[in-house]
Amino acid sequence: MINTGFQDVVCQATKLLHDSPFQELHGIVVEQRGEQVCLRGEVHTYFLKQLAQETVRSATRGLEVQNEVLVELRRRIH
Repeated sequence: MINTGFQDVVCQATKLLHDSPFQELHGIVVEQRGEQVCLRGEVHTYFLKQLAQETVRSATRGLEVQNEVLVELRRRIH
């Protein structure tokens, strides 16, 4: 049986990320893992990783957010 309440949380969190003006957040995947909301994907700064977590916080209704977003730093060539 699908928990529609949790499904709504995942859908709302995904929509918040997709509506973000930060393009890199659009590729973050939101999943249900028991009583947790899990974020997976890759961004290029720690700021964007934290921003993804804060963006979905309002949709998670107090559930724990597991932030598994990887930070792949871009090297600057001078």
